[in-house]
Amino acid sequence: MVSVKVLNASKKFDGKKVLDDVTFEVKDGSFTSILGPVGAGKTTLLRIIAGVEFPDNGSIYFGDKDVTMIPAKERNVAMVYQTFALYPHMRVFDNIASPLAIRGVPKTEIEKRVKEVAELLKIGHLLSRYPRELSGGEAQRVAIARALIKKADVYLFDEPLTNLDYKIRESMRGELRRIFRELGGTIIYAASDPLDTFTMAQYVVILHRGKVLQTGTVEEVYFNPKNVDVSRILARPPMNLIDAELKVRGDKYILDMKGVEIDVSHLKDLLKEKEYIVGIRPEHLFFPTGEERKVISFPSTVIVTEIEGSESIIHLDWEGCKLMMYYPYIKRLAPGERLIVSAKLKNLYIFSKKNGELIARYSREVA
Repeated sequence: MVSVKVLNASKKFDGKKVLDDVTFEVKDGSFTSILGPVGAGKTTLLRIIAGVEFPDNGSIYFGDKDVTMIPAKERNVAMVYQTFALYPHMRVFDNIASPLAIRGVPKTEIEKRVKEVAELLKIGHLLSRYPRELSGGEAQRVAIARALIKKADVYLFDEPLTNLDYKIRESMRGELRRIFRELGGTIIYAASDPLDTFTMAQYVVILHRGKVLQTGTVEEVYFNPKNVDVSRILARPPMNLIDAELKVRGDKYILDMKGVEIDVSHLKDLLKEKEYIVGIRPEHLFFPTGEERKVISFPSTVIVTEIEGSESIIHLDWEGCKLMMYYPYIKRLAPGERLIVSAKLKNLYIFSKKNGELIARYSREVA
């Protein structure tokens, strides 16, 4: 195991900047997710850490060793790509064994390690099959086994669940969490789906348009997103963002969202602008009973309801503003149905309209 430091790394392709002054550190033995939308630069960053690509500027350290210009074969890194890339003419056993065979490891040692990693991934019954005889989930397990057999210092995963269907992805997250817990090691996992990050990672690096927006534990970044972009990237569904105008009435400071007013007088020392964005997470919207206190409500119209497994994502229209609500059970609502959803004041986020930076949570100031 080893820590990984990326310092001021930049990379261009055909004049286009893919990574822009990227800096972060991955702790020895930790599981860190690099989370960002498609095109954020995640794959390029992993390839630079692996030594397959080299940065135009900046440095890569494994522990205290500068490995920036050391090629991949000398870094003891294992990488699993988005595509499984198994050798079609080889049985599963030989696919898993291939990194060791290339190194000239004795056959008895290869056999021992293949059996060990196959047991870890519960694929011992597949060793005699060819890739064409595997399901998507089985093929991904084989690709992961081939990476793990190297006993690398650093394991890199480039969105390995992306090409699997919903149910397989769901079960594989649980499997990978178990495997990584038993394996140990320093793991860097690129993801565009925040569920991968929530389910498996300890730490997260938010990457957007080639820049690092925020780093920290998953919980720290989730509860205190630095800006609007982070609030939408580390969220599923993305945070609802509503424009608001600051109004001063005597000694009262009010944020007005299309007629829904919030008293923010306790935050007046932080509120120096005229326009803001109020953020409400979809899981913080609920159907009110009338007994709740310190809430705001949105009389809305149902657009559509998405059922994902045993959960529902309800799309709503409120005064021309699109809202999303997460409901932890199956809830079937008809398009056009009228209803009221509410949110507790303590769960609101207030962002600057000018630059998108987080100014405060309603219940707590942000330093």
